[in-house]
Amino acid sequence: MDDNIMRINLLVDNEKYPLNIPRDQEEYYREAAKQINYKLNRYRSRFPKFDSNKHWAMTAVELAYEVVRLQDSTDVEPYKDKLKELTDLMEKYIK
Repeated sequence: MDDNIMRINLLVDNEKYPLNIPRDQEEYYREAAKQINYKLNRYRSRFPKFDSNKHWAMTAVELAYEVVRLQDSTDVEPYKDKLKELTDLMEKYIK
């Protein structure tokens, strides 16, 4: 196995999941498992009559929403366009 790759076992919903991951990514994987477990448990306590599939689906939707929202908030294209526009204006006035 590559020295940069390590094997870990993540505990998600009381199940072990063996993974081979880059060594520098371990913290992210462990935090991801912690977030999944937290959200699953929160939905289970809020909606005890729902079956496990619904808890998992609600968790997946919440995590996907967070990813989409972060992607949107880190989109720098509008800022690049505005900076180019302002740079062009400054260059025009300097000349």
